[in-house]
This record gives sequence, C-alpha cells and structure tokens, in this order.
Amino acid sequence: MRKILTLVAGLTLLAVPLSAQDAGGGDPAGRALELRRMIEERFTARVQEELGLTDEQSRRMTEVVGNYFVKRRVLEQEERQLRQRLAGELRPGVAANKDNVGRLTDQLLELKVRYVQSYREEVKDLSGFLDPVQRAQFLIMRERLLDRIQQAQEARTDSAPGFRRRLNRP
Repeated sequence: MRKILTLVAGLTLLAVPLSAQDAGGGDPAGRALELRRMIEERFTARVQEELGLTDEQSRRMTEVVGNYFVKRRVLEQEERQLRQRLAGELRPGVAANKDNVGRLTDQLLELKVRYVQSYREEVKDLSGFLDPVQRAQFLIMRERLLDRIQQAQEARTDSAPGFRRRLNRP
C-alpha cells in the first residue's frame, strides 16, 4: 500500500502540471488530490480483489503501507537536503571542505540503508496478516504501478518544451 501511495503521489505530481495546462478554470491542486484519491481507491480495490483480501486485511494493509509511505517521504526530503548541501560543497572553482564532503557522503549512504530497511520492515509488518503469496503479488502489483508512473513522468518530461530529459542515476 505504501508503494500504492507512492504511485498515487507520483501520479499526483503528473496531474498537477497537466491540470495546470487545462484551459478551463478550477483548482489544479484540488484536481490532483481528486485524481490521487481515485487512483488509491481503484488500486486498493484491485489489490483486495486480486489478492482475495478481507475488508480487515485491506484496512490493515492500507494502514501499514500508509505509515511507511510517510516515513519514506521524510527520508526522501532528508536526502534532497543532503544532496543540496553536498552540491554546495562540490561547486566548480571552489575548494571543497573534505571533512564536510566525507560526512555528507557517509550520511547519504546511511540514509540509503535506512530507506531500504523501511521496505524490509514494511514486508515484515505485512506478513502479520498476508500470506507469502499475497505479499509477493502485492509487491509485484505495486512495482508495476510505480513503473507506469515513472514512464508517464518521463514521457511528460520528454515532451515538455524547454526541458531536457534527465539521465537516470546509477
């Protein structure tokens, strides 16, 4: 469900610029939130149906995934801040403070470990009410949704005037 929420957030990010392009009035943020809500509902219903979940399992899954979604958004914000600070240290033509660069690099690596650990903890929490097959099916469904969102974002970026396609980081 957290990946579901991640997907929804990604789709929301897609929806805001697209809705801002609409000729009609209205609130782009409101439309994005409505789109997000609709996607969440559809994905949750699809997960519940395909995995054969009870209403209680579905409720618990939504809760667990939602909690980890929030935790990972905090980690992602922290990563952005660390990367900005590191970029500030590594400006061309300015001598970098080696101690600061080393400390920021270590913090980024530790943050990556915490991010991955959050997925491990999420799957462990899901194992409390989903069997191994249901967990695997859910993870596959969520990855597919995330892939679709990423493809849509890349397509939007590629077609947006004045934007160059960003290269993926290794």
